[in-house]
Amino acid sequence: MRKKSGVWMMVISAGLLLTVLWTAQALAGGVTLTLVRSTLNNVDDAAGRWQHEGGNIVKGGAPVGQYAIQRRVTNGGTTAQNTAFETVTLFFANTGMPPQNVTLQGAHHFSNGHFAGSVSAASNKFSWIKGADAVIANNVLQISWPGPNQLSLP
Repeated sequence: MRKKSGVWMMVISAGLLLTVLWTAQALAGGVTLTLVRSTLNNVDDAAGRWQHEGGNIVKGGAPVGQYAIQRRVTNGGTTAQNTAFETVTLFFANTGMPPQNVTLQGAHHFSNGHFAGSVSAASNKFSWIKGADAVIANNVLQISWPGPNQLSLP
């Protein structure tokens, strides 16, 4: 009898684990934002190149703020992979002065223009998003987080 109850306990435990995993996936949230570039400037120095980009953030066809990007190419460090380390800060309109914001950090690849990284910092209103995954491809920023899908930016 003991053998049967042990098997049932394993079956129940596996069922509970699958329910928890499914629930976590069901609660995953995300947002898609479009970055509309206004400026792009390169600044060369002895160590490499800084690239500064700025523009507007659009969500669902409506402007919701501005963004600033800094990329750094370091000779001998990032050139072999044709990449740069990148910091993206999103400044959301109508959220106070200074505006509520979210900062992403990761890598930018110059061949395809894509970014891969995560949310490294956020102002108080958006502090729940820290650690979320972020990708940019074709000027479309997608941020996904494991928390409730009711949360959103901005």
